[in-house]
Amino acid sequence: MKWLWIRHTETEMNRQKRYLGHSDVSLNEQGLREAEELAQRLAREEYGSVQLYSSDLQRCVQTAKPLASRWGVPIVTVPALRELSFGQWELLTYEELMQRDKERATQWYDDPFAYSPPDGESLLQLGERVDGWLRGMLREALAQKQGATKVLVTHGGVIRWFQAAWLMQNPSRYWQTEGLKNGEAMLVEWNGQCFVKQSLRNERGSR
Repeated sequence: MKWLWIRHTETEMNRQKRYLGHSDVSLNEQGLREAEELAQRLAREEYGSVQLYSSDLQRCVQTAKPLASRWGVPIVTVPALRELSFGQWELLTYEELMQRDKERATQWYDDPFAYSPPDGESLLQLGERVDGWLRGMLREALAQKQGATKVLVTHGGVIRWFQAAWLMQNPSRYWQTEGLKNGEAMLVEWNGQCFVKQSLRNERGSR
């Protein structure tokens, strides 16, 4: 069983380095081009049967559409795959946040598991949401002995959580984990006990 994680391609908010959580913004022109290029690269990989899941936010759905077209599969939207909610800090830059709410922002940076942005989510809440859905999908796949590759188009924070909590088996490594950039993909395979990262021949930047 393989899971292919994909971070959505670029939005204007990403380009401006703004906190982008549940705000439902679309891809910019660069992001739309990147989504097509990503689908072209990944179409050259051999995945066998594919099931395509996406966060229900439009930047992920837009990234998933070229993949769905090339593979001839539907997109299943999953709210549990949404990015961390930044609440009242949505769409602020780091500089703007530190000017407006430095004390609470510092608390959150120091301990994002215990603290959350006002009206937003802590990392613990993000992890509970994501893990609950992933564990359900894993149990179902193991019970049915499904060999289909699960393609998960989602957000940087969600993928970073999976890397720390599932691959490293240490959620506290969240900030120390090198996450995926916009439009990058990561392939993992179940070895009977845990997931292990695999190489992608046509991953961006590979030869």
